[in-house]
Amino acid sequence: MIHSLKSFTACCLTALIVGTAHGQVLSTTPPTQTTLPPTPSATADQAEAKAPPSKVASRPAKPVLIRCENGAVNATLATPADVVEVGKAIQFTLTINAADGANLSIPDIGSTLGSFDIRDVRRTTSREGENRKSIISFIATTYESGMTELPAIEVHWTDAQSKGQTISVGPTPIEVVSLIGATFDPGIYRDIKGEVNIDVGGSWWWMAAAAAVVILGLLLWALRMHQRKVSEKVLAADEWAQRELDRLERDELIQRGDLHGFWVRLSGTVREYVEKRFDIAAPEQTTKEFLAQASSHPLIGAEHRHLLTDFLRAADMVKFAAHRPAEHDCSQGLNAARDFVRETSPIADAAPQKMEMKS
Repeated sequence: MIHSLKSFTACCLTALIVGTAHGQVLSTTPPTQTTLPPTPSATADQAEAKAPPSKVASRPAKPVLIRCENGAVNATLATPADVVEVGKAIQFTLTINAADGANLSIPDIGSTLGSFDIRDVRRTTSREGENRKSIISFIATTYESGMTELPAIEVHWTDAQSKGQTISVGPTPIEVVSLIGATFDPGIYRDIKGEVNIDVGGSWWWMAAAAAVVILGLLLWALRMHQRKVSEKVLAADEWAQRELDRLERDELIQRGDLHGFWVRLSGTVREYVEKRFDIAAPEQTTKEFLAQASSHPLIGAEHRHLLTDFLRAADMVKFAAHRPAEHDCSQGLNAARDFVRETSPIADAAPQKMEMKS
């Protein structure tokens, strides 16, 4: 038993010696990275702002300071809090110290790092004796809750032997808490109350009367719209045009001196008649485009094409060129429109055919 105890003690001493030696070898292998509480000098170097306390975090925030060193370059990444509310900004400061002879390449902080959005990136560079110091500060924001990490930031430089070197600072663990907090208890919110009976008392009669008035108004409106659609379907294009021309004459726009309004309605009636009579869909066309389409219609003869062209161009002179014709010319325009409608109506087209059959 004593021999076994001696053997066990020897094995423990051997493991301790080997572990110590192995630790010494590892400690000399670059780069090294440690996460330490910030010292007063480090905090002063980073010029960090104090992190506002979180209202929903389950624990108080702690500052983070990650230091990484490899040969002639050491870098420190600091942030004032390791807990942040979702969507809130948190500041990071990366400080890089390079000894003389190290050709440092300043890291490029993009617009995103992992799940963090990056903004307000600022860079400053200074010299202290033989050393070069670069400070990069930026603001990070994320909308993903839970434990997350700001990815490691790589620092590249070339040593005195022109050999490329790289160290990675980070990653930096950050806890992002939801706005409802980790201790959210749905029981503290009251459920929806039951139905509430409202006693209308004797006011029911006026509510019924108002509803009846609304229903009656809707019925009258629907009946009027139906009658208008029926009348439009029954009336032929020439009947509709003659009715509109008669209404225009009864309004006595010529006698009142409203020549512009008269020609606007007159030309509009003739144009709409042509569209309905000859199935020409041209509501947005100019007069020139409309006449070009109407002139190519097989049912509009040469005489009527010339009449329609002269009529619409004369109307445009009044509407757009401020031409003021005499009252006699306006009356002639109204009669010409009536003749055009009468001569191009379906009855007028069918009359020659009947005469040929009789002969």
